[in-house]
Amino acid sequence: MSTRFSSENEVGSSQSGGRAGSYRLDHGVLYVYDFREQLDYFKNGGFDGIRKVVFSDDIREIPDGAFQLYRDLTEIVWPEELRRIGVSCFADCPSLKELMLPAGLECIGEYAFQGAENVKRVSIPGSVRDIGAGAFYFGDSGHLLAIRVSAENPFYCDVDGVLFTKDLTALIKYPSARRSSVYTVPDTVSLICDGAFAHSHYLHRIILPEGLKTIESSAFSFCTQLEELEVPESVEGIPSYAFFCCKNLRKLILPRRADYLGYESICNCDSLSEVRIPDGITCIDYAAVGGNRKLKELIIPEGVRELNNSALIDDTALERVVLPSTLEQIWDHAFQGCMSLSEIIIPENVDYIDCDAFLGCTGLRRIILKTKHLTDGSFLPDDIREHVEILRIE
Repeated sequence: MSTRFSSENEVGSSQSGGRAGSYRLDHGVLYVYDFREQLDYFKNGGFDGIRKVVFSDDIREIPDGAFQLYRDLTEIVWPEELRRIGVSCFADCPSLKELMLPAGLECIGEYAFQGAENVKRVSIPGSVRDIGAGAFYFGDSGHLLAIRVSAENPFYCDVDGVLFTKDLTALIKYPSARRSSVYTVPDTVSLICDGAFAHSHYLHRIILPEGLKTIESSAFSFCTQLEELEVPESVEGIPSYAFFCCKNLRKLILPRRADYLGYESICNCDSLSEVRIPDGITCIDYAAVGGNRKLKELIIPEGVRELNNSALIDDTALERVVLPSTLEQIWDHAFQGCMSLSEIIIPENVDYIDCDAFLGCTGLRRIILKTKHLTDGSFLPDDIREHVEILRIE
C-alpha cells in the first residue's frame, strides 16, 4: 500500500477515536486510510475543527456525503488512485478556497461541492468524464471566478472560464462572481444545465441563441441584477425555479409554444410588471407565477385546465386576470394574497374552486359566474364572502 502517512513519525502520536488503519487525527489534520468501517464518523461534520484532510493514495472513491458540513476544511490532499467523488461529498464546506482536482479522477457526483462558497477557481483534469448536476453550485455568496479544464479532456472544456461539454452544446456552469454585465451564450448551445447561471449577481443581460432547446431547473435563479431575457421560440418549456428570485427582471419574453411552466418558475420577480404565458401549457403549476409584486395584469391562455396550488399566490398588485374557457379547476391558495384583485370572471367549464383559493383577497368585490357548476360564493372564505357580490351569467 502506498500512503502519504504510513509512519508514526509522519503523523505524530496524537490520535482520537477510530480503529487502527481507518483514520487518525493530528492537530486539525484528518488522515483517512479507508472507509470500510468508519463512514458514519466522517459524515455531517463528524470531526470538529478539521482544517485539512489527507487521503491514503490507494483510495479510489470518496463516498456520498462523506465530508459534508466540514465548515473549517481549507485543504484536501487527494489520493493518487482517486476515480470518484461522491454525491454531496464536500457540500457545505465554505472554507475551501480552491479546487485542484487530481489527475485520474473520472466522476464528480451531483452537488459534490455545493455551498463551497469561497472557492474562486476550479481545475478539472483531462480524465474527468462525468460531472453531476450542481457539482459546482456554490450558492448566494459564491466567489467563483473561473473553471479551467485540461485541453486533453475529451468530454468537457472551458471557454474563458465558463464550463461546457466538449462539443459546446451544453453550458454547464457560468462562474457566478465573474464581473461582466452581459454574456452571449454561444450559438452551438442547445442545453442550459441545472443552475448554470444561478446567483450570477453581476449579469444584467444574457443573450440566448436561437437554436436553444432545453433549459433545466434553476438555470437563472437568483440572478438579482438580470434586467431582461428573451427565451427563443425553440425552447420546449420553462422548468421549475427557472427565474426564481430574479428581483430586477423587468422584461421577460417566453416562447409562445412552450408546453410546460414548472413550479416557482417565474416567482418572486419583484420588478416584473407583465409577462405573456406560453400558449402550449395546460396547467399553471405551484407558485409558477407567484410573488411578483408589480405584476398588474395576467392573461391565462386557452388550453389551460388547472390553476394549481398557489399558482398566483402573493401577486399583490394584480388588478386584472383573464381566465380561459378551458379552465376546469382552481386549487387551494391559487389567488391567495392577490389583494388588488377587485373582480374576476369564472368561465363556463370551471367545476371546482377550493375553499382556500381566494384567501387574503381583501380587495375582491365582484365575482361573475359563467359556470353552471357553481351557483353561489360558498367557495369563498367567510371574511371575503361578506364583501363580494356574486353575479351569475348564463
